[in-house]
Order: sequence, then structure tokens, then C-alpha cells
Amino acid sequence: MLDFRPLQLEDLPRLRPYFAYSGSRLCDTTPGTVFIWRDMYRTEYALWDNSLYFKVDYPGVGPTFTLPLGGGRLEQFRQIAEYCLQNKLPLRFVPVPKDELDRMLHFFPGSTAQADRDTFDYLYRSEDLKFFRGKKLSGQRNHVNRFHKTYGTWTFRPIVPEDLPMILALLDRYVQEHEKDSVSYLEDLNKTKEVLNNLDLYDMKGGLLMVEDRLAGFSLGEVLGDTLFIHIEKADREIFGAYQMLVSQFAQAYAGEGVSFLNREDDVGDPGLRTSKLSYHPVALLEKYVVTVPDPVLALPDARP
Repeated sequence: MLDFRPLQLEDLPRLRPYFAYSGSRLCDTTPGTVFIWRDMYRTEYALWDNSLYFKVDYPGVGPTFTLPLGGGRLEQFRQIAEYCLQNKLPLRFVPVPKDELDRMLHFFPGSTAQADRDTFDYLYRSEDLKFFRGKKLSGQRNHVNRFHKTYGTWTFRPIVPEDLPMILALLDRYVQEHEKDSVSYLEDLNKTKEVLNNLDLYDMKGGLLMVEDRLAGFSLGEVLGDTLFIHIEKADREIFGAYQMLVSQFAQAYAGEGVSFLNREDDVGDPGLRTSKLSYHPVALLEKYVVTVPDPVLALPDARP
């Protein structure tokens, strides 16, 4: 029987090895995404038979399960179905990648799958974002060229502990300028501070862009498999081309040998963010589905045909 308990930051070192079983380029199966949003989604976890299970509470959806990490998929489905029956919970899976959809719908007859475009991840070739070569990325390249002409002295380097006061000051200014009061926006800022104060524990790649002695922006991400995941990206909009330079420099610094793709996560349905992410010309939008199982009893061994 699965025994779920609240996910805490101190659980990260013990659970990290399970994420190597992901086999997916979705950001939802990275340590960074899971732990950054653990409080927002009231994430709980369980360990059983060499598998890691997560139960999350998505706003507007309710209790759901992500695809477990490690072990055998069919037995994992049975464990979750049994848990839901014993605890009188609806059985939903979020997010389900497209390549897992057929297997899940076959195992749970009569289930429904609904795509949520606002949650699709943007996947890019790392080489495209390193140098913005080619006609389709000429807009980004022009921003970078103008940055070089406007700001003669600039540097990009890894974040060190001594940079924290300067970065936190930029975050405070960011809040004042944007004046958003959504729960997710405020949680993003809070967890950005948590990551910055626990870079070693999160095992994040952190880089900052400086224009002379002024912080122009910073990014935080991690590498899993062949993909560099960009979890946090903030820049000073008063510095022309800061975002384009940040994207390019971060990719050059951390998308090394064997890292063929960059995942810049979803756009949460924000029109401006969607336009921006599309302008970098992703090679794929990674689809995510909500799968609702009407009768989990069918997943139990004694109920199978």
C-alpha cells in the first residue's frame, strides 16, 4: 500500500536518483520543477518497490498523480488504482506525455484524455539558442548585435554566493515593476529565492549577465539526459537585448557535449509569454494530457479480463 507524505526540501538528496529513470524531456519530471512547485501543488510522495510516486493537488483539478519514476509501469498503475479505491479518491494522471498516452488508455479502459495547451513545454535545439543562426532567428540575433553595440563592457559568469544580495535586489525591483499578485507569480519569486539560497542542494546551474557593474539578468536550470531545463529566467527590461543575451549565453555555458535540447517550460497561457517563446522557434511543443479514469477497479489484478 502506498504511504504518501508531504514533500520537503530535505528529501531532495534521497529522491534525486529516481529522476534518472524519467526518460522524458518534460520539465515536470525534473527535480527542479517538482521541488520548486511542491508547496503550490501540495505535493506528496511515496516510495514502493524501487519506484517514486508523486501525488499533487492542481488548482481546478484536485488530487492527481504524475507518472511514477522507476520500476514497472503496469504495476505502478495498479498500485495507484488500489490507493485511490481504498482512499475513495478519483483517479487522474497529470501530466501524461503523448508517448505514454496509448499505453495508459489501454490499461484503463474507458478513460478520457484532454490536452492542455497552456501547459505544453517549449523544446529547442541547443545550437539554435546558442548563436541564433539562420533567417528564422534573425530577430533575436539583431537584439544580441544591438546589445553588443550599446553595451561595450559585459560579462556572463556562474553565480557565486557573494552575488545573492545583488540578485535579491533585482528580484525586489522585479516585483515592484510588474505588480502581479497571482499566487503562482508570488510562489515563483519565493522559490527563486529558495533555489538561490540552496544552489548546492538543488544542484542547479546558475549564470548571471553583467553590464559593467549592473546586473542585467540571471538564469537557473539543470541538465537531465540530453536536455538543459531552464527553470528560472529574470532580466532587467531596461537593458535592451538582455533576455536574448541571457538565453544565448546560458545555452553556450551549460548546453555542453551531449546536451542537444533546451526546455524552456510552458507559457501558462499568458499571451505575451507565448508570443515570446514562439519567436525563438521551438522544434517541438511537448504535449501534456489530463487522463481521467472512470473506474480504477479495472486496473486491479482480479478484475482484468
